[in-house]
Amino acid sequence: MNISLLKEVTKTTNKMALSLSVDNMANVKIVNFVWFEDQPNTLFFSSVKGTVGTAEYDKAQSVAFISIPNSDMIGNPYIRSQNVSIQHSDKTMKELLTKYLETVPNYQKVWDLIGSKLQVFELQLDDVYIDPGLDREKITLKF
Repeated sequence: MNISLLKEVTKTTNKMALSLSVDNMANVKIVNFVWFEDQPNTLFFSSVKGTVGTAEYDKAQSVAFISIPNSDMIGNPYIRSQNVSIQHSDKTMKELLTKYLETVPNYQKVWDLIGSKLQVFELQLDDVYIDPGLDREKITLKF
């Protein structure tokens, strides 16, 4: 599987709009995420333990997302998927911290304030639609 376009686009963003449906009520949250080339069908994000948000993640019947391009990106490259499952991750924030610090500006401040309270979730993708920007071929990767 050629993940080069996915790799290219994930370098242009660190945020997503994460859409959930719980008890037939839709909700959208903006979260930072990280992605690893050796797990191309998985996105990791965190939430503060014990909050309404983490309870919603546990109960979500339907999950979708779209990445939010960095404001300086020409052509608005993004990835999105409607075929997503959400679950608690076996990874810890300490394991993911280096990647967060590399890809999310000012994440050290977040870590210093609430790092010990963060719980890791992962999004498992069945497929992902990749739009690398204006005038470029768009593809869907199936995992």
